[in-house]
Amino acid sequence: MREVLLALTNPVEGKDEEFREWYWGTHIPEILELPGFLAARRAGPAEGAAGVPHRYATVYEVEGFAQAALEKLFTAGLSMSDTLDLTTLVMLPLAFEDEQPAQ
Repeated sequence: MREVLLALTNPVEGKDEEFREWYWGTHIPEILELPGFLAARRAGPAEGAAGVPHRYATVYEVEGFAQAALEKLFTAGLSMSDTLDLTTLVMLPLAFEDEQPAQ
């Protein structure tokens, strides 16, 4: 079974470039070394999008239960950065209920 974790994040004001460097250079590699974490994809606001409360959305594909993976993240001793705005961080463990392929 595969589920996903959705992380909604913002960099600290004025630290966008440092945030990107930490996120892809340190954070994502550390997470993908954890057992059960299979992949990570991050998206930002689409061109012309206004009023989006989170600058980035990252989807982590996990083997097994997303809630267990989330708990693993909080106990893994990952390197954190002062460029991540923890006051706006949202982490959601999600399971796909249905799938409808395009026709």
